[in-house]
Parts: sequence; structure tokens; C-alpha cells
Amino acid sequence: MGATSELEEGDRIGRSLYTLDGRLILSAGQVLTRRMIDGLVRLNVNGAYIDNRRPNEVSTNRSEAFEHLRAAAFDTVKAAFQSVAEYERLETRPIIRTANDIIRHLGEDPQEGFQMKERRTEAAYLYAHSVNVCLLAVRTGRELGYGEQQLRTIAIGALLHDIGRVSRFAFDPERDHPRVGFDLMRRYPELPLLAAHVVLQHHEKLNGTGYPFGVQGEQFRKAAQIVAVANEYDHFVNEIGQNHLPHEGIEYIMSKVDTHYDITVVRAFVRSVTPYPIGTVVRLSNGMIGTVVEMHKGNPSRPVIQTNEHGLRIDLMHFPTEFIEEVILDPQMSTGRA
Repeated sequence: MGATSELEEGDRIGRSLYTLDGRLILSAGQVLTRRMIDGLVRLNVNGAYIDNRRPNEVSTNRSEAFEHLRAAAFDTVKAAFQSVAEYERLETRPIIRTANDIIRHLGEDPQEGFQMKERRTEAAYLYAHSVNVCLLAVRTGRELGYGEQQLRTIAIGALLHDIGRVSRFAFDPERDHPRVGFDLMRRYPELPLLAAHVVLQHHEKLNGTGYPFGVQGEQFRKAAQIVAVANEYDHFVNEIGQNHLPHEGIEYIMSKVDTHYDITVVRAFVRSVTPYPIGTVVRLSNGMIGTVVEMHKGNPSRPVIQTNEHGLRIDLMHFPTEFIEEVILDPQMSTGRA
């Protein structure tokens, strides 16, 4: 990561830059001008990841498209939540359009990995969380063989699963938000009824210990389970002030099999998550910092790391005493970063 004072005209942005409230400043792949650099200084941006490799050395089209999609989804969710908070009114068309965009993008490359670990601010947490839950839920639904209509229902439910938290009718937002969100969505016939039930049930558990109604067994709908698993995983991995690693989140979810979630849902979720996608910067237990350059399909938690300092390739499958200790995040890299 280069300090803003060291940036030069002609440098290419390697990762998109966002403001604290999630607005896009510069997209990955943009070439800096002096005016852009001066703008970053005025915005008090500390630095940026630079990627000056030639176009034939790296393809950024997919990653750029994903960054734009994620930023647009964040803005859509934020606008929806603010509309409900201020006017108790939900604009449904942007939500439906965003759900379709996410389904289409993830369907173009079903094996594409994306970074789910984020450092969030309190102000942006709810919106970034909702987008991540949608991404994870759609991937899980695809793994289960769901069709486009089923995926759309899951995506809409995921994007809006916490919408009840901002309603004035949620007197206790933590306990009331599933029911309040359900009641709100029922007012809009263009939204699938099952999507409203996803919102209603995303805190339920197979063993009946969830809320708001303590449903059990088959009463806990599979679509709601998918979103519930994604919700719990994202909260665990991205809890503010904690250093929970992506593979630890997978282990956490696996511990909930049969008590909280059906094993078929959890298996599909685990198969659909890439804990350390290529390009992830990590710190190893030996103190070295490097980049994930290759993954093992059978064990994605033990990837191949190329160290920054000496360019060493460390295959964690062959070094059982070494492990990933931290995901290094660019403070400006993702939605809601401080």
C-alpha cells in the first residue's frame, strides 16, 4: 500500500477506494491523474493499493465488475434502510434489481472467490453485512441447485433480512426486527412471500431455541436456513474489534449442524465459501506477510502463500505447524472501512 504523498500520475489503482460511509471514490483499475491525487489528499485518504502491472500481466475485469457490484449493492441497501427509518416506506425496485444483478454476476463464474473479511465502522456495518449475507446466500443456493426464481427469493430476503431493525415499530430492535421486517415486506406484493418468511425466520433454529416463534425441524424453511447460516457466519467473521478468521467462521458454522441448521445446508455453505481467495494478503504465524497465490480445492484453508519480502512460496499443506494468523486489510479497501 502506497502513502497518498507518494502516489504519482500514471499509477493504477489496485483496489477500489471508498469513503467511511461506503461511497465509491475511485474504482480498481483507474489510472491516477494529478487532480485525482489532490482529491485524495483533500479527503484525508491515507493511501491506496497500486498495481502497475501491464494489462497482459493481470486481468482485472472480473474483480473491477465485482467491486462495482458490491458498491452499488451497498448504496441500494443503505437507501432502502434510510427510507424505512425516515418514512416507513420501502423502495422495492432497486432491491429486486440488485438481487438480479448479484445472481447474474455470481452465475457467470460459479467458482469465483471473493473476500468476505472486512473491517467495518459502526455506521456502515448493517449495510455491508446485508450485502455479504446476500452474496453468501446466493452462492449457497446455487450449490444446492436452486433455480433463478428461488435464488431471487433468497437474495431479496438476504438483502432485507435486517430491515426491521430501523423501523420505528421495532421497540426492541434485536428481538423485534424479524417480525417487523416480515410485516413491512407483506405490504409489497411484488416481493415474494417466501422472501418475507426468510426475514421472519432468519434467527430461528432447528432445535426450537431461536426466535421470534421458536419453530422446529421442517417448520424452519430451507431458504431461511440458508440466509441464517450466511448471517451468522458474516457476524462471526466481521465482528467489530475481533480478529476472527474466515476458516474459523467455517468451523463455527459446522459446529451448529443438527442443532441449529440442517447438514445439507451447512455442507452447501462450506463448499461455496472461499475463505482465502487468490489475492488475499495474510500474516502467517511465523510473522511473514504474503499473498495467497494458489488454493487447494480439497482444503481451501491451507493455501499457497507468496511472501512479500523474499518472494518465497509457502504451501501450508506442507508446513503443518504454520497457519494464517491475520488477514491484512487495506483500511480504504472495502465498504465502511475506518
